[in-house]
Amino acid sequence: MHIPPPASALNGIANVRLPAWLLPGNWPVKNGEPVTADMRFQAGKISSLMPAGPSQDDLWNVHGTLALPGLIEPHAHLDKTFTLARSRPAKPGLLAAIETLHQDRQHWTAADLRRRAGKGLAWAAANGVTRLRTHIDWFDVVPPLAWLELAGMAPADITLERVALVPLSFFADAEAADRIACAVAQSGKDCLLGGFIHSSNWDPAAMTNLMRSASRWQLNLDLHIDEELSPVAHGLSWLARYLSDNELSEHAFSGHICCSHGCALASGSDQQAQDVLSLVAAQRVTLIALPMTNLLLQDAVTGRTPRQRGITLIKEAQASGIPLLLGCDNVQDAFCPAGSYDPLDTLSCALFALQLENVFDQQSRLICDIAALTGDIQPDLPLAPGSDASLVLFPGSDSITWPLHSPARLVIRHGRLTHQRTWNQELSHES
Repeated sequence: MHIPPPASALNGIANVRLPAWLLPGNWPVKNGEPVTADMRFQAGKISSLMPAGPSQDDLWNVHGTLALPGLIEPHAHLDKTFTLARSRPAKPGLLAAIETLHQDRQHWTAADLRRRAGKGLAWAAANGVTRLRTHIDWFDVVPPLAWLELAGMAPADITLERVALVPLSFFADAEAADRIACAVAQSGKDCLLGGFIHSSNWDPAAMTNLMRSASRWQLNLDLHIDEELSPVAHGLSWLARYLSDNELSEHAFSGHICCSHGCALASGSDQQAQDVLSLVAAQRVTLIALPMTNLLLQDAVTGRTPRQRGITLIKEAQASGIPLLLGCDNVQDAFCPAGSYDPLDTLSCALFALQLENVFDQQSRLICDIAALTGDIQPDLPLAPGSDASLVLFPGSDSITWPLHSPARLVIRHGRLTHQRTWNQELSHES
């Protein structure tokens, strides 16, 4: 496949293979798969999307290469990333990782934060990520250094969202809760209020203050919630009932909520889980699963093979109509020693851990559905005419083995090729 010069403006792409979930319902199918598409660009936007026709010399023919809209990373921790070399936990599990990172904060200077976060953002951009949401630890009611340093770090081709990751106990005082929410609201666009909600710090009064402050300052929420295997974790069930009970009150929450982790859903009875999922579905809350980190942290005991997977109920949530996403969570720190800021690696992990099927044509939505992340109503599917001409192409991949065996990447931003990663050439050595 001929590759255009970097940064050159493209008229469009011919013969590209898109997943079924983002194509119109009447799109033609051949041999059980959607036929390839011709896509034209104009001024960095998609001007037309049609089933592939006869050869069109003014378009870049990619010969059936797989492609997706720009990828999203819905849950990362750029303040913690790449700290593993200097801070390794002494034992496995979530709480040990939290303690290890608390100790590592002594190294978090402005230069250290910018070096590590910049590396993470560069990796994400090269992998085709166009939107990245990072949680940032707060240890007081005033913004930490990392919150301020990361504010202006986004590369031109990534929308960077910041979430204030605040322990639930900080919201026990209504005035403190309001000060935190005010600080987040005054930090500008793409900032959200968050919280760490666990049975070890459960406080319904603090949750009420958190919700009311977010509503008062018109903030969207992204919560670390029920990141444990306890069948009686309170977070998700309390949240769903609060939203339902307050729909018509003066404290009604009108923003969008993402709930990350939700591991406890997989620990109770099927009926208990379905009751919670039904309530969550009625409120249009998005669930974000973090398979790699939760596989490592949940049911983690030294010298013992884990019995439980510790991942929220993805298939049941899908059946309930709940918006879903997959995120990497931590990368090369005390929580997760691996990671790559590549959503394909996250999806590959989920493929096996969650026994996903039809991964390219249906489940690829889990790593590029911006509407699920933001809660914004999208009138058209991604890559419809009028959409931004930003895509990720996977040369050498096929819809059966993808996302495995798919490291090669061609990243298009606003109709221009911005990043290229090729296969390492395979050499045959004969003795």
